[in-house]
Formats: sequence, structure tokens, C-alpha cells
Amino acid sequence: MADYSIWMLEYSHCLTQPMGCIFYGQWNAGTRPFPYSYVYVEGEGHRILVDVGHDDDSTNRVLSERYDVIDWQPPRAVLGKVGVAPEDIDTVILSHLHYDHAGAARRFPNATFYLQRQELEGSRWALANAHLFQSIIGAIDPSDVEMLGALADSGRLVLLDGDLDLFPGVRIRAARDTHTPGSQFVVVETGGENWVVTGDNMYSYENAEGVNHDGVPVSIGFGGGSCWNNLSTIDEMRQIAGTTDRLVIAHEGETFVRHPSRTFDDRLAVAELTLAPGTPTRI
Repeated sequence: MADYSIWMLEYSHCLTQPMGCIFYGQWNAGTRPFPYSYVYVEGEGHRILVDVGHDDDSTNRVLSERYDVIDWQPPRAVLGKVGVAPEDIDTVILSHLHYDHAGAARRFPNATFYLQRQELEGSRWALANAHLFQSIIGAIDPSDVEMLGALADSGRLVLLDGDLDLFPGVRIRAARDTHTPGSQFVVVETGGENWVVTGDNMYSYENAEGVNHDGVPVSIGFGGGSCWNNLSTIDEMRQIAGTTDRLVIAHEGETFVRHPSRTFDDRLAVAELTLAPGTPTRI
């Protein structure tokens, strides 16, 4: 049985995210704070990131300013809070290609990246037909697509055509035509429990638990895919995890309430979700 430790690392945030983005149908329900995070998994000889956040270069910065994303910190500062450097990361699993999940890939020189082939090819196709799809591709940075294409050409980005058992206890599951054409999520088995890193097929525990925890699952409100597929994927992830508390949702501020956490002087938080036996706390 594999043993891993898992942390969720906030690297920036939006303080006024529209509820209609988080929950389908909640168009006039106001706003809520919205962390931007990635997930660090350590164990079995691997140091893994699920997503890498956005960069602060000119193209990614244009998008973060458009969406009022503030307090950005680079991966070196964020990972340093749990004693890791970008050079230490050997594996990066990209849940999808939106700038806030993939834009900082260039900062991880020693990592092998994993992405669904359909996500890269679908993003290229949508950008080539931007006259038709402009309303749903606002989170795709063309420079990120070009960068990841170059990583694929060099052999550092592995393009997947479905599910993959990557390492003992680490599985990648495809979630096609949901938030994006080729989204994926990650299952980490440790200590006999499954933790599911959801990507943006969930923005909140309430996507599975219901708005105001009323028990009725609700699709995300922002995305270009099928709400039917999104709800099916939410149910699949919840069943794999066994409890919503083991759903790791990078944009969910409640994570820092449900799990041990620390907010640092930069106003960004770290949640320590589970620790492998013998691993001391890092918060």
C-alpha cells in the first residue's frame, strides 16, 4: 500500500468571484472569495504537482488582471512554505489547459508533464476558430498552448488518450467534455483512503453537497462542456473519495477550514490534507 502526503497551496486569489461561475443557475447570487491553488503530493520517491498555477509574464498577467486575481506569488515562494523548490518536482499532472492551471509550467525544469491529448488539440482547434468560440475560451492563453506544444515535441509532455495508472497509488482519470474538452482528475490512494484532486470540474464542496448543502448536486457555472457530463463526473469523484472532505478542490476556500491550515503574511494559505506515517507537519 502506497503512502503519500498531500498539501493544497494557494498562490493567488480573487476576492469577488461571481456565484454564477461557481454554480450553474446562481446568476444573481452575488460573489464569494475564490482561492487559486495547486496541489502538492509527496511520497513513494516522487514529488508531484497537480497543476502549477499561472505565471506573471505579460500574457498570463493580462488574464489575471481581467479576472481581478491578486496577491500572486511565484512557485518558488509558494512551494517553499512546505520545504520544496520548483527544481525538486519530478511530475506535473495538468488537469486542463486554462492559464491559471498551466501557465507556470515553464518554471519546472525537471518535471515530466501529463495532459490529455484531447485537451491540447481541442485548445488549438478552439483558438484557430476563435471567431466562433471567443465567449468560452477566455481562460486559454495562446502562449501557454504554444509552450506546452513545445514540451510535447521535446518529450517532456506526455499526451494521454484516457486513464493512466501513473505510480503506485496515483491514477489519472479522463473527464472528457466537462469543464474543458479534455479535462482530467487525479486519484491518490494513501493510508487506505482515496483523495481526489478534482481540477475545475468542481469549484466548491457544494457542487457535490448542493448549494447551501441542500443535497442536490449542481454543475459548475463556468466551462465549455456538458453539464450532464460534469454532474456525472462530480458523482464519480465523490464515490471514489467516499466523503466530500477528501475531494481536493483548488478553488475552494472551505478547504482551509475543514483541514489543518495556515495563512501566511502574504494572505495566502496552505492546507495540510493528509500526512504519510512519520511525516512531520509543515505548517
